[in-house]
Amino acid sequence: MKNFIISHKKIVLFSVMIIVLALILTTAGITGIQLQNKSNESVSDINTCSIPTGKITAHGIDVSKYQGDIDFKKVKKDGYSFVIIRLGTSQGGKDANFERYYKGASEAGLDIGCYFYTYTYTTNEIKQEAKSILKYIKGKTFNYPVFLDFEFNSLLNYRRYSINTKMINTYCNVIKQGGYYPGVYTSNSIYNNYIDKYALGNKWDFWVASYLDNTHKSTKYSKSFSMWQYSSNGVVSGINARVDLNVAYVDYPKIIKKFNDEYKNKYKS
Repeated sequence: MKNFIISHKKIVLFSVMIIVLALILTTAGITGIQLQNKSNESVSDINTCSIPTGKITAHGIDVSKYQGDIDFKKVKKDGYSFVIIRLGTSQGGKDANFERYYKGASEAGLDIGCYFYTYTYTTNEIKQEAKSILKYIKGKTFNYPVFLDFEFNSLLNYRRYSINTKMINTYCNVIKQGGYYPGVYTSNSIYNNYIDKYALGNKWDFWVASYLDNTHKSTKYSKSFSMWQYSSNGVVSGINARVDLNVAYVDYPKIIKKFNDEYKNKYKS
């Protein structure tokens, strides 16, 4: 009987130890989830929707391999302070001139952003594409956004209104999580007809293409978008081909510096 009592006490003590250990592990698990959620929230809390000033803050161009050789020092001397370089496309991969343009623009002291033309159809496809984009630009510094070029004809269907909106959200979230400031390039028509601009307009920056009179005199978009591509037929010193011309309505170098600082402080810590 005495041995039974001792054995019973051992069993009870062992059971208590198991319960305490289980509680410790459970608490640790919950804490880990909370820390992970806190980390994710810190990224979502970083603002990636700038407010257009209503005034032009900078003049710039966007280029791809089709512009050929470019003397970026002449571009800057001609009054342009930023360049948005095509990173690539879904079908063609990385633009053949991206690295060369990036190096030349950097050496000329131009502010730089990039864009990627998508041919994707689904949120999963664009998620994987955004991850590939992060690999392409790893180690690169930008003081203008990493834009998604959203204008593929097959996406322009009213029945895709919801999925187009989800695709843009997916892309921007992946790029933001990767530590870069995202943006979306599209036409004014697509913005107004094929995506939910009310759901996206207060979350992400939009760079819109609309050729009114091929000049930047109009103030139509100065309070609606962060950037406006007003001509596809520009003549710029240092470039032997026609080139797209743009104006910015926000101070992107200042905005993206703040984003980078917040990302490093909140997310990586």
